[in-house]
Amino acid sequence: SVLVKAPHKLLWDQVAIPLAVKREKIELLFHPKHSLPFFVKCKTLMHLRGSDYWIFPDHFEKFDLMYQKLTLPIFCKKATHLVVESNFVKQDFKRILKIPESKMTMIYLAPSDRFKVITDKKKLSEIQKKYNLPEEFILTVTRIVQGKKYYAGKNFVNIIKGFQESQASQYIKFVVVGLKTKEFIRDLKLPPNVQRNIVALDFVPQEDLPALYNLASFFLFPSRYESFGIPLAEAMRCGCPVITSNTFACPEIVGDAGLLVNPENISEIAGAIDRLHTDVLLRNELRKKGFEQVERFSWEKSAKQHIQLFEQISREDVIINT
Repeated sequence: SVLVKAPHKLLWDQVAIPLAVKREKIELLFHPKHSLPFFVKCKTLMHLRGSDYWIFPDHFEKFDLMYQKLTLPIFCKKATHLVVESNFVKQDFKRILKIPESKMTMIYLAPSDRFKVITDKKKLSEIQKKYNLPEEFILTVTRIVQGKKYYAGKNFVNIIKGFQESQASQYIKFVVVGLKTKEFIRDLKLPPNVQRNIVALDFVPQEDLPALYNLASFFLFPSRYESFGIPLAEAMRCGCPVITSNTFACPEIVGDAGLLVNPENISEIAGAIDRLHTDVLLRNELRKKGFEQVERFSWEKSAKQHIQLFEQISREDVIINT
């Protein structure tokens, strides 16, 4: 292995990596970071992530938006081949950037192996005490910051409004995981009867998240946009029933193992919350279906598919766009 260092990510991409490629006589460069060096003569494979820069431009800071819209089409043209993380992303970039389907290979992401059903009651009890968690709660794992501005892609305001409108909000706590969520919820100035039933934990380390999924009654994740939605797979792997969006990649990832709602419809979100809160049989059914659905996603499977793709690109006689 070769460690490539540079003082800035732009220098790393466009100077350090091309020099390393030339020095090490690399024949195929795989970039999983949504960019490519402009000046390399070897074959290249790039991971093409979400299309939300085009669909929800208001979610991003102006410079980031301008940079992505300027460079990403160039990177896509430059790449020998592209990897996408869902069929939704593949079809979206075919529509937005006119990328041929033949130039894109879909390989799913997957949850980490740490996300699983936890049978150790002592461990669950330790996490419950560590975060002062209630006996029964709804869980969401979110992101509300993109650079220096509020990120609306996770639909957090509508999620809060949906919980506020639900009958369940009178009886069950809502646990929120995500950086700066405590401050954000405080600034919403919610009614006291709603505020006291929301438990904002801010940042939670990855090693503690599986226990939260295991302890939760269900997982609330009706995002405005997902190119895959790792938390959905994490929840299903841990046996936590899911409410998510009926748009973008979410239906593809959960299949029939979750309740699907319009993320812009507050009443639909509230109705799904009340339905799962009161229907134990439905929660058990979704839990069982979630275990079956999440078997589609594994890093071992992803690694094998990537290796096959590396070999295929290496064998093929393709024109390299320099």
